[in-house]
This record gives sequence, C-alpha cells and structure tokens, in this order.
Amino acid sequence: MGSMGELHGRLHGGLWHTTRPDRLLSIVESRAILVEPDVNDRERSNTVNGPKNYPISRTIGGLSLFDFDGFHPESYEKQFPVSSWHFFVPYVRSWQGSVWLEIEREVVKEQLVSPAALLRKWKEEGLHGHNILPALEAAHLGDLPISAISSAFLTWDNGREVREFNIRDFDHELFNQMLREWLEAVGK
Repeated sequence: MGSMGELHGRLHGGLWHTTRPDRLLSIVESRAILVEPDVNDRERSNTVNGPKNYPISRTIGGLSLFDFDGFHPESYEKQFPVSSWHFFVPYVRSWQGSVWLEIEREVVKEQLVSPAALLRKWKEEGLHGHNILPALEAAHLGDLPISAISSAFLTWDNGREVREFNIRDFDHELFNQMLREWLEAVGK
C-alpha cells in the first residue's frame, strides 16, 4: 500500500467496502449495500462453484469489509503469503477502477465481525472452502445502510487518481461526470 501514494493514506486505519463503479447507483437507490443485491452470481467474487465456495462473509449472511486498522503490507504478506488482498487494492484489475466506501465502525459495531473473529469462525467451523483474507477481512452481518458510510471515492490509475463524493447527499450529475472522466482515462 505504501507505493500507492494518496490512496494509502486514505485507506490506512479505516474500515472499507469496495465495489465496481457501475454498481454504485444500485447502492444509492437501495440506500444500502445489500448482502444479496440484484447481481448475477457470475459477476460476483468466487461464485463460479456456487454456495460451497462463496466468500466467508457471504456464507455467514454478511458483506466483506477491509479492516485496514493496523494493517502493514510487508508484515502481512510475510504472515499470510498466499493472501490475495492486492487483488482488490487499489481495485480489481478487470474493473480498471473502484469505488471505496468508508464505514463508520462505531455505527456498525453491533453487526461487525472483526477480522480475528471471522478468522476464528472460519477455522473452528471448518469453513475452509470459503475464501477469506485472514486478519484483514471483516464482515458486516446483514445489509449496511448508507447512513453508516462516512466517505466515498472513485479511484483509478493504480490509485493515483482519486475523486471523492458524498454518498449520503448523492449528486448524480457530479458522479456521472467522475464516471465520464474515469471511462475516458481508461479508454472505455
């Protein structure tokens, strides 16, 4: 994360959810990040083999979150060398950009499963067929209202381009302008 400039400073220490830029409008319309959005399973992470391989957070009825509190990439990679956290940060390469949504810990604390608790559950309940980002992935149980999102931004160009926006008081015109800038930059 240290080589990502401004993006490192934005993510470090926070609790985040990430999504494809084209999926943000459905979150705004629903006024929540839904556990089961109206998205085909083929377009969701790790769903090719059906429920037996769903990510751990989805398996327990939750949403995957990144908990970057105390996260240090170098020591994390030494401890968990096969973890694929960099697959998502700064964004999934096939997306060519990402929207990051910062979650207010205090607001969601009753529905939050910490990375340590999630990893413990994964081990103790024998959920090894379900992907997990050990000691980094947290889960929010149930749908997460956008009122629990404190900040949001769109990023591309390996995290060097960052455009912030207000999700609680969402401005469609401003976001569409950001999307056009992003799409032009990535050649779509």
